Formats: sequence, C-alpha cells, structure tokens
Amino acid sequence: MAIGERLSRYAAFAKFLAKYGRADFEAQGAAADAESFVRDIEALGPTFIKLGQLLSTRADLLPPAYLEALARLQDNVDPFPFADVERIVQDELGVRLSKAFQTFDPTPIAAASLGQVHRAVMRDGREVAVKVQRPNVHDQVVKDLDALDEVAALMQRFSATTRAVGATGVLEEFRRTILLELDYREESRNLLTLSHQLRDFDRIVIPLPIDDFTTARVLTMDYIEGPKITAVSPVEWTEVDGVALGDDLFRAYLQQILIDGLFHADPHPGNVLLTPDHRLALIDLGMVGRLSWTMQERCAASLHPSL
Repeated sequence: MAIGERLSRYAAFAKFLAKYGRADFEAQGAAADAESFVRDIEALGPTFIKLGQLLSTRADLLPPAYLEALARLQDNVDPFPFADVERIVQDELGVRLSKAFQTFDPTPIAAASLGQVHRAVMRDGREVAVKVQRPNVHDQVVKDLDALDEVAALMQRFSATTRAVGATGVLEEFRRTILLELDYREESRNLLTLSHQLRDFDRIVIPLPIDDFTTARVLTMDYIEGPKITAVSPVEWTEVDGVALGDDLFRAYLQQILIDGLFHADPHPGNVLLTPDHRLALIDLGMVGRLSWTMQERCAASLHPSL
C-alpha cells in the first residue's frame, strides 16, 4: 500500500475508533444512532462490512436497534455492475458467458461485502446460483488487514482494555478466516463436506457445487429457492412443522460440533432459507469453524458434566 493510501486508511480507522471506541451503545439505542453506525461501517468498505455482518448476530454485544440496522449488511449491500460480473466470470472460467450458461440473470439475487450471487441456468438445464467475487476485493481486504494490524498493535500497547481483549490475536484469527472465505474453492469443499455430514437430516439441504464452473473467484452451485428464515410470512409458518425443523437444526449443529468437528460458522438469517417443500437450506459456507478433538470433548463435557 502506498504511503498516502496507508495514511488515508489509518485516518479513516482512527476517526471511526474515536467516534465509537468508547460509545455507550445501550444509551445510544435510537434507530438514528444505529443507522449512522452502519453507514460509517459501509463507508469503510468490504473488510468492515464483513465485521458488521459478524456483529449483526451478537445480541450479547449490541442492543436491538443496532442489530436491526446491521442486519441489512447480511445480504443487502450495494451490488457492483454486471459488466464486472461478466468480465470476472469469463476471465475465471475461460469461456464466454453465453457459452457457459443458457441464461444468466444480470440482476443479483443477493449482494454482500465480498461478492454477489446471480441466478443462472446451465446448458443442460440445471438451475444454479453463481457467486462472483467483487472486483479487487482481495487486494483491498489484505491492505485493510495490514493497516488494522498496525493500529491494533499500537492500541494494545497503550490500552489495557485492548490488551485484555487480545486485539492482535482476534485480528489474526479474522485475517485467517476472511482470506479463506475469499477463496471460493475452499467454500466449494466446505459445501461438499457439510452435505456429506448432514446427509441423514432430511429437513436440511446444502447446495452442491459444480467443480468445472468453480474457481477462486467464481462459485457455481445448486440454486435453492426460498426466503431467508426471518422473511417467511406468518401464513406460511402455519403450514410448517417448526418444532421438527428446530429439532433437526439443533441436532445437526450438535453433530457438526461434537462429532464432526467442522460446522457452519455464519448462520445469520440471510444464510438460512426456508425451501418451498419446508426444509431448511444452509448456504454461504465460506466461513466454517473447526474444533480439535480436545475442544470437542470439552464441549461435550460442558453439556454432560458426568462425561
């Protein structure tokens, strides 16, 4: 990163930290304050938007007004132009869009911090969702992470609170996670793995990737229809066996954590869909958690102290 660009990013980070570093979010619970917070996150770009998505599920850290405002970052970020989508897909797949797909909807069905998803139909008639990475986002994220590392190291040196949180360690884990998420081949492997792990759960579905149409920046997978879980109408819920769905989802996570040691680590509402046949679809597996056998034993022991 050039010196001028680095200083500009430092200034932006410092301004954000100065504004919110000591904020009393419980006291500032008004919707206007929450919207201002989210706009400031959006202005900082993809890296901070991803952090905002993670915060959107943390009811232990933020009050409802902030969680509601942050929720739009889950799947409602401004999309990038279709011309860039077409260029990236063609560069990555090495074939013209019209040759690879029978149809390709130019309007995204979802747009998030790192990429956006388009509905398409393969030449053989298979309906798919094509996830395309934002232009230059990998380089931007790496630059932001480098700048954040330096800021965190400085804050940890002079702030007891930051030292207690272990800011540099938290950022290092975030770096590892987000860089893996930027490699769509990793997400493809995660989809296959989780689909196999949960093969006995009839009420849970995982989209399968199409290897020949997947690269580091393009992921082609089964298209799964359905609204996100928080957008299901009250009328439709009356037709759903919610108890059975909840039980299956709970047992599926117990299996992922206690038995398999790999679990879907980003189950915010935008990543859990209700299908027309009333199953739960888990999507967006760019972020997964992995547990050692020792940690699995500790988790099991916390549930059953006698173990």
